[in-house]
Amino acid sequence: MIRCLLLFLAISTSALGQQVIEGRVVDSQTGQPIPFVSIGIMGTSRGTSSNLQGQFSLSLTEPFSVKISCVGYESQIITTVDDLAVVQLKPTAIELSEVVVTNRKTIDAKRIVKRAFSNVSNNYSTKPFLQKFFYRHYCKDDAVYGRLIEAFVDVWKQGGYQSSRIRAGDKEEIRVMQLRRSLDRTIAAQGHEPIAVGNILHADIVGYQLREKKSKIDFFNTVSNIKSDFTYYTFTYDAITVHDGQEVYLISYESKKDSVLTTSGYKPLPHASGTLYITTSDYAIIKAEQEKTHDSSTIETAAFYRKYGNRYYPYHFIQQGRNDFADGTSHQYHVELVTTEVLEGYEKSFTGKLPTKDELMQIQYDPVYWKNAPILKTTPLEDEIISDLGGGASLHEQFELYQKYEWSLSDGGNNAEEKFTWFKEFNKDKQMLYLVFWNNPCDLNCVRQLEEVKRLHKLYRNQLTVVLLSLENDVDMWKQLVAKYNLFSDGIVNYRIGDSSRMLRLYKIKKTPAHILLLKNGEVFQADDLPPAAPVREADIKLLINTGK
Repeated sequence: MIRCLLLFLAISTSALGQQVIEGRVVDSQTGQPIPFVSIGIMGTSRGTSSNLQGQFSLSLTEPFSVKISCVGYESQIITTVDDLAVVQLKPTAIELSEVVVTNRKTIDAKRIVKRAFSNVSNNYSTKPFLQKFFYRHYCKDDAVYGRLIEAFVDVWKQGGYQSSRIRAGDKEEIRVMQLRRSLDRTIAAQGHEPIAVGNILHADIVGYQLREKKSKIDFFNTVSNIKSDFTYYTFTYDAITVHDGQEVYLISYESKKDSVLTTSGYKPLPHASGTLYITTSDYAIIKAEQEKTHDSSTIETAAFYRKYGNRYYPYHFIQQGRNDFADGTSHQYHVELVTTEVLEGYEKSFTGKLPTKDELMQIQYDPVYWKNAPILKTTPLEDEIISDLGGGASLHEQFELYQKYEWSLSDGGNNAEEKFTWFKEFNKDKQMLYLVFWNNPCDLNCVRQLEEVKRLHKLYRNQLTVVLLSLENDVDMWKQLVAKYNLFSDGIVNYRIGDSSRMLRLYKIKKTPAHILLLKNGEVFQADDLPPAAPVREADIKLLINTGK
């Protein structure tokens, strides 16, 4: 499951007297990094978290006091820059459930969890507050990374934690303040949400709970059902540890193992298990981990909370998952949300909702903001992802390219020739293009060829992009036809060029459907018009892929 982290050090001073401190937190006994450690500036609501390598970065103004704490370790308060370079946390002893301790009553795990949920309004803020987050999200197909998004997100919680929500945005206001991202080259590109802020917010087990009892696990719903389906779980007291000077119960839980009868026999239903870390004094959930499994798919989540004043607030959410497909391929994702500051008061309120893809495109990239922004320290792996996705280009350059790329694909019914020209140049030396010219009416033969070209695109999508070029003049009719034949599936590119386009003369198109295969260098491979179902056409594609043309 997901654990705790800390840091490495470099210092830069701005004109405002702020220092950007980078450090590393390690176990004092083993020297190993501690992931997901709470790093908070005392007297303020600002702070950060360590990454998977135990590294962090934090903007400070002297004098300062920084508290570093993690479940299972003694907290430290640090007041000098040098001491933040490498922070060594001392592990605390864990009292296991098997150990007989005098004067300790029998511990009822189920009662502890019930009491933790009933004490939410006592332990977490019930006043409106603004939480500022840093968001990072990356995906990969098999071993190849194909998507990276970073953003700064504001969430206004009207009513705070007075009651749990059933989904993000239900009674919260959400806005994306800053955004940068790479192109999405994954197999799930067309099905990806524009930004998964809602899903990662659902890792907040305190703030989000289903209300209807279902007595089963909904694998794809990221909201917890522990509270509503309490009897569907078994709870076990595992140990007592320490966090920030407080004793903490470790309570593990597991859903019932069940199955459903299908035509091929009994099939296991989704299963969930995890651990809750609950303080013994005030029954506050300070950490929650969960793993859900279904068939060959897995979703892991973790939530971490720290105290500011006399209330707890989340400081780090993590969600990662893996989907294995029947053809042997897989898609994996990793999303993190880290609190940078909490602000109370109605003057901080705003209205907003999860943005659409088009709304995200309108966010202007601000390089000055990103240069000084309190982002979660990147790991060496994440630096490699950035480099791999952009061929060495910065995320700033990649985001500008992404905006242009999305422009070339958006609203294919207008300015199609200009967009195709840019798209063709963009793909030069990257992929072959299979151009399919088609018109209305699209008879049975046309429909069959469109379906066949979808098959080719699915098989060779990493080396071949299918571009459908419609001769339809009416925009609304073109949109209806694209929807009717499901031509936006699998990442296929669609343009409406009309029946008088210069592209018809350029590629010598005399009838439809017509097919033109372009090499990576943009040149026409064959002048004849072999349909996609022709065996020689697929053989040509395989040969060109193998020879790198």
